[in-house]
Amino acid sequence: MLVVIVFNKYCWAWKVFRGWYVKRPDLRGTWKVELHSCWVNPETKEPVPPITAYAVIRQTLISMSFRLFTKESKSVLIAHSIEIQEADDLYKLVGVYRNEPNIELQGVRSEIHYGAFSLEIHGEPVTELEGHYWTDRGTKGRVQMSESARKYSNSYQSAEKLIR
Repeated sequence: MLVVIVFNKYCWAWKVFRGWYVKRPDLRGTWKVELHSCWVNPETKEPVPPITAYAVIRQTLISMSFRLFTKESKSVLIAHSIEIQEADDLYKLVGVYRNEPNIELQGVRSEIHYGAFSLEIHGEPVTELEGHYWTDRGTKGRVQMSESARKYSNSYQSAEKLIR
C-alpha cells in the first residue's frame, strides 16, 4: 500500500516512467495566464483588454487541483479530465469551475458563476496550455498559459512576484 501511495504522489512524474508507463502530462506549478474575453462593454462598445491571471496546479497521478487567481476573483476546479487526443503526444485538459468574485464586486458588476474550459497541452515537458473557456453568464474567450514556475502560490500577489 505504501508503494502505491508514494507512486501516486511522486514517482508518476519521474522521467523514467513517462510515456511508456504513465501517460499523463505533468502540469504542476504556478502558471501565468492570459484571458482574452469576447465580451464587449455595452456602454463603450469596446472589447475588454486581456486579463492577466495565475493558475496554480497541484497534481498527483490520479488527482488534480486547479486554482485561478485574477485581481478581482478566484476560481476553483470542480471536475476535470485529461484526455489523450488523436496523436499520442497531444493531450487535452477539460474542466468545470466555480468563480467567486471579490466580495465588493458581488451584486455590483460580477456574481459567482460557473464555467468550463478546454485546453490543449503542448510540449514534453509541458511548455504551454491553450484553448477556450465559456461561462453560464454567456461570456467566452481564449486562454493561454505559457510561463510557469515549479513553486506553488496562494494568491495573485505571490504568483505575480514568482513569475515576472
